[in-house]
Amino acid sequence: MGLLSRLFGSGMAPRDLVADLIEDYRAEHAQAAWLRAHADRARYPQMADALRRLAETEDRHAGWLRDHIARLGSDVPSVPPPVSVGNNPWERTVAVLHAAQAKRRRMVEQISHWDPEEPDTVELLRRIEREDVADTPVYEGLIMRSDPQAAD
Repeated sequence: MGLLSRLFGSGMAPRDLVADLIEDYRAEHAQAAWLRAHADRARYPQMADALRRLAETEDRHAGWLRDHIARLGSDVPSVPPPVSVGNNPWERTVAVLHAAQAKRRRMVEQISHWDPEEPDTVELLRRIEREDVADTPVYEGLIMRSDPQAAD
């Protein structure tokens, strides 16, 4: 729970740590799947390689979350494959960047909510968030090198 919520009360129902982590897991898993699908359709090998490296990072994050959820005594549900978005490489890259930004914002909010009650979880979320921040220039570079008018 965040500092202000603890001091002044939030009037909100209590949150479920495992539910938050499962939501994070699903987001990481979906992001990796989108990136791999986008890499499979990439025209240029260097773009496909960059997208696959990003997918590997997201897979690693999903693995960390899966292991943490298991340590908390819960099972990780299966995640259906995400629906592909975008009509061309530029639209798909923008879509995965927006998904990455939303995922990161949610994680930052969860860090502030669970700190200091869940230090192990907070440290894990911070580690994932730091890696996501480090990957932002890769997404931006891919977008800058893509043509928004190109057709598949």
